[in-house]
Amino acid sequence: MLGYLLTFELAKDGDELFIHVDAEGLRYLADELTRLARDAEAGRKDHRHLMSDEWAGCELSSVPQDPECRFLNKVTIHGWPTKGGIRDIVA
Repeated sequence: MLGYLLTFELAKDGDELFIHVDAEGLRYLADELTRLARDAEAGRKDHRHLMSDEWAGCELSSVPQDPECRFLNKVTIHGWPTKGGIRDIVA
């Protein structure tokens, strides 16, 4: 079991994402985002997978927080070295 709370849940209509997180979970997420930012600043595209233990991960909590939402077992965060993303790299 994780020592922090971190879940990503979609509203039923799929138009809104809710992130449920405690202080320790915020620190973990901030560290992951900081690592991606460093890679992007260095010109590298990278990504981080955050998964619940049901999906063989250990980064996301496994208990949904809002019964009205759809719980996500995997979140992938992509960090791009350019503002436009892949179009700038491919073009």
